[in-house]
Amino acid sequence: MKVLFLADYAQADRAWELWRTGQLRESPEQNLWGATRLHAYGIDTELLPYQKYSALKTVGSSLRLGDIDQQFRVLSELSKYDLVYSSSQTETLLLALLRLVGILQKPIVAKLERPFKVNFFSKILLRLFAKGHDKILCLSSRVEEQLITDFGIPKSRIALLDWGPDLPSYDQAKQGQLPQINPPLIVSAGNTSRDYGVLIKAARNLDCCVQIYCSESSAPIVAEMPPHIKVRYKHATTTTALTWQELVTEYEKAYAIAIPLHIPEDRADNTPLYGLTSLLDAMAMGKAVIMTYHRQANIDVVKEGIGLWVDPGDEKGWEKAITYLLDHPQETQEMGQRGRRLAEEKYNLERFSSQLAATLKSVIC
Repeated sequence: MKVLFLADYAQADRAWELWRTGQLRESPEQNLWGATRLHAYGIDTELLPYQKYSALKTVGSSLRLGDIDQQFRVLSELSKYDLVYSSSQTETLLLALLRLVGILQKPIVAKLERPFKVNFFSKILLRLFAKGHDKILCLSSRVEEQLITDFGIPKSRIALLDWGPDLPSYDQAKQGQLPQINPPLIVSAGNTSRDYGVLIKAARNLDCCVQIYCSESSAPIVAEMPPHIKVRYKHATTTTALTWQELVTEYEKAYAIAIPLHIPEDRADNTPLYGLTSLLDAMAMGKAVIMTYHRQANIDVVKEGIGLWVDPGDEKGWEKAITYLLDHPQETQEMGQRGRRLAEEKYNLERFSSQLAATLKSVIC
């Protein structure tokens, strides 16, 4: 069985090459969505290069047909493969249309991370999307339930997978039990849909250090930044504030990890899985987490005993949660340990890849 893998970000090409040649990783392997592990299950997988014709990417975006550059190239390469696997639903929209009308004969499997608003048009579009794909991969049981209940998509076309970190990647990147900083350090990293302003306000009068790593566009605008809170959003050689190895080092020194998300009330039921990568980082590093409550998250940090939820925009709730962890160091440490065990037992790349391989094989068979 041979699979053509489509990734929806340019850095995937380099990540794939580093993995293929056995070089030092610059990002955790789970960002390649199990494609690197499929060979262990008898599935030969190749990555389609992210870009060849940049103008086609612009056209596809304008027409809302996804990455036409990649999809056109898939058509010329498809005879070599048994199946197309995409890490994003937007990368296969044109291919799905061709599959729907019977022009494309090879199966298509795509990952769908977000729920949708339920209305007349979304019901039509989602049903067409489902008919054009042989399997839809979900990371959230809430998304799976919505597809079945609200959009009438057969359960047989959906697979629920447990995405998780590549634990060996994190363990290899660690410096080795770096001493925690005093006062305790709270680390928060991420670029998309973040609410760093509420975190800064909550920690303004607390006895801790806060280090925020983000993009320039997501950096908080604060009139007076408290001296114990730092924000970094530029790096000399990368598009992110830190390289991944540097971020792992910061996580090692951290007392806990904060994931403040911007989730407006009118988007609470259809917000994508923002913050999931940071949550998996925290679990891999064995750190307690404070996170804005996310209805789509498949990992309940409170139920699992690995952290605390805070309602969106709740400054007092963030202050209370941080204070609780600061006042309970033993429990905070145990939360981190439980998070690591949960990653080892259920949410890890090996388990995800095994589920993915079984799903892909079921489509061919």
